[in-house]
Amino acid sequence: MRTLHLAPLVVIALQGACLDMPITNLTTDASVEDGAGIQAACLACMNTPADPGPGCHGVAVPCQENEKCKIIIQCGFEHECFQGSRKAFLGCGLPCLSAGGVLTPDDPTLVLASNLFQCLANGACGDLCFSSE
Repeated sequence: MRTLHLAPLVVIALQGACLDMPITNLTTDASVEDGAGIQAACLACMNTPADPGPGCHGVAVPCQENEKCKIIIQCGFEHECFQGSRKAFLGCGLPCLSAGGVLTPDDPTLVLASNLFQCLANGACGDLCFSSE
């Protein structure tokens, strides 16, 4: 039951944070039009350093080094949450919090996951990981 109380908090927090950050426009390659290509491009961007970039490696490493956060991000890729709209990600990715063992709103893993999501959604990788919707 504790998860039910966490879900609205996470959705509200992530939506608010997402709306405050500018979206970076990147040129996307036509070869990443299908879902698998989008997922691969997003993963590659996530693992690319910001300099020379564009990439989210700096915030991806702390997440990947944290077991819970690593499970959450893997879950997001396994369920192909990184290819639709940013709003759709919230519904798709929310069960991944439970899969990673994040059951309370004060779990420090939320900060790591949120930082990575911000970069993937609204930062350097935004246009590669999500549609423009």
